[in-house]
Amino acid sequence: MSKFARHLSSLLFVAAAGVGAIGLPRPRAASALPTAASGSAKPETLSSVAPQTIENPGFPAASYYKPRSGRKMKPVIVYLHGRGGNPDEGCRQWAKVATEFGWLLCPAGQEDRGPGARGWNNDPVNSQKNVMGALNALRKKFGKKVQLYGNVLIGFSEGAFIAQNVGQREPKTFNRWLIVASCDRYFGYDKTVLHEARKKIKRVYLWTGEGDGVVKESQAAYEHLKAEGVTVKLNLAQGYGHEIPVATMTQNFRKVLRWLVAAK
Repeated sequence: MSKFARHLSSLLFVAAAGVGAIGLPRPRAASALPTAASGSAKPETLSSVAPQTIENPGFPAASYYKPRSGRKMKPVIVYLHGRGGNPDEGCRQWAKVATEFGWLLCPAGQEDRGPGARGWNNDPVNSQKNVMGALNALRKKFGKKVQLYGNVLIGFSEGAFIAQNVGQREPKTFNRWLIVASCDRYFGYDKTVLHEARKKIKRVYLWTGEGDGVVKESQAAYEHLKAEGVTVKLNLAQGYGHEIPVATMTQNFRKVLRWLVAAK
């Protein structure tokens, strides 16, 4: 399939999907599920250090944290927030666990949804440009300390939709994925894109709360990736709904990121 045809297919998918049709689930009320952090260690908090920002021409500035240690080239862990999420706050959520493994880069969705809130406008085409622009800006600023290929892409909710689309179209840059609240439909109508990318994708981890409305869709995404020969794991996390488990980030994701980054 030509690049033009794929681009047209993406646009048709977005046009047909609309805001409601791709089924982005509404978050459950906080009281609907027990907290998985109860009875465990002291709940984690957001990073007390604010992220730095970097200009991303044509898009909102992106937030980032430097790796916790080391001066050599490090992988980049890119986090794509959910619809209406605050990019800085999302970056703070992931900072403590992600910076152990490399850079943390948090692009801001191009849709303004009110004070501090951003979205991706259900637009994987411009979102791909946004994400790649932020990564290239980080590389331009810090040079070869920033890894360009073999990076980790994380997405939550609408950010999962964008991550699954960007990941399958940029498998050399992002060949390791952590998708929170994945959905098989988020791969779009053109199934050849994932099929052609499958050999470049090293590892995928799907993390979905057991009480999330997309559990069945996450299971379908797992089976789809598995059928394509992609190394994939699925965790239906007990005690969670449609959420980022802020109080237990290290508990839930440290081993996951170690597994993803270790792939050769």
